[in-house]
Amino acid sequence: MGKANPVTIAGIHFNKQGDAVSFFNDQKKDLLPEGMIEEGELFSALKDVYERYCNNSPGYELNGRLITGFSVDYERRNVGGTWVTHPCYKAHFSNDEIRPFSIAKAVKSVADNPH
Repeated sequence: MGKANPVTIAGIHFNKQGDAVSFFNDQKKDLLPEGMIEEGELFSALKDVYERYCNNSPGYELNGRLITGFSVDYERRNVGGTWVTHPCYKAHFSNDEIRPFSIAKAVKSVADNPH
C-alpha cells in the first residue's frame, strides 16, 4: 500500500490528499455565503490551492491577473449508480474572466509540488 501524501493549504495541514479534497468538496451549500466567496478560511484555502496549481501547471499562469473571488455551483452527477450533488468551483479574476477548475487536480498539484 502506498504512503499517504500530506499537504498543507493556507496553513491547514491535511494528512493525505483525499482529506484536502474532502475539505473543499464537503462544503455544504446552505453554509456557504451568498454570491462570491471573497474572504474567510475557505477563500484563503481556495486562493492558495489555485495559485499554487497555476504555478505548477503550464498554460494556467495568472499572467498579472488577480483573483477577486470564487464561486461554487452544484451539479448532480451519477457516481457508481448513485446520484450525488457535487460542488464545482470557479475562480474569478480582475479582468472579469471566470475559470472553472478541478479541486482534485489542484490538490494533487500542490501535494506533488509542496513549495
